[in-house]
Amino acid sequence: MTSAGRLSRRSFLISAAAGGGGLMLGFELPGGCKPAQAADGTPEVNAWIVIRPDDTVVIRVSRSEMGQGTFTALPMLVAEELECDWGKVKPEYASPAENLRRHRVWGDMATNASRSVSASQQTLRQAGATAREMLIAAAAARWDVPAPECRAENSTITHLPSGRTVRFGDVAEAAAAIRPPAHVELKEPKHWRLIGTPQKRFEVLDKIKGQPIYGIDVRLPAMLYAAIRQ
Repeated sequence: MTSAGRLSRRSFLISAAAGGGGLMLGFELPGGCKPAQAADGTPEVNAWIVIRPDDTVVIRVSRSEMGQGTFTALPMLVAEELECDWGKVKPEYASPAENLRRHRVWGDMATNASRSVSASQQTLRQAGATAREMLIAAAAARWDVPAPECRAENSTITHLPSGRTVRFGDVAEAAAAIRPPAHVELKEPKHWRLIGTPQKRFEVLDKIKGQPIYGIDVRLPAMLYAAIRQ
C-alpha cells in the first residue's frame, strides 16, 4: 500500500502517534487563526465546548450512546472541570464528517469494551479545565485584574477581592480568542462535586418517545438496499 492517496496501517499509526497529543485534547487554536464556529455561529471555546450568550453550555460527545450512559457521563467529565451550571448543559454528538475535516480533533470516536468513560477521563477533564482558565482569563482582562484573583463556579466568574461577577455567556466569545494555556491543573477526586453523583440521563426521554433516528430508519431518494446472497 504505497501508491499515492492510500495510507498503510503502519504509516497511519506513526502519524497518529506523532500528532495525537494535541488533537485528542480537541484544541484547534494555532497562532493567528480565528476561533472555530458552532453551527449557530457561536464561537467555540474549544472543539469540545460551545458556550452561548444565554449561558447554555454545549458539550460535544464523540462516543456512541449504547445504553451505558456515555451521553450523560462524558459531559459530566467536562462540566466538573469547567465549573459550569449542570442544569444548563446540552450534549450533542460530534460529527464524524467534521472530525475528518478537522484532522480528527475528537479522536478516533470509537466505542468499545466499556472504555468510553475511562479512556476519555484525561482528555475531557483537560478540555473542561482549559476552557475554564480561558474564561477566567477573559474575565480578568475585562476587569484588568490578575487572573489568579478570579474563580469560576456555577457558570459565573468572581473577582474575589472586589466581589465583581460575570457570567460565562458574557465572556465566552472573548475567551474563544485566547490561546489555550499549555498546562492546567485538574481537580483531585476528593474535590469532585459532579462526577460520581446520580444524574438524570439526557437521552432516556427521547428513547421513551421513540425520537432517536437509527441507521435502519434512514430513507433517501432512490435508495437501494443490499442483502447477502448465500
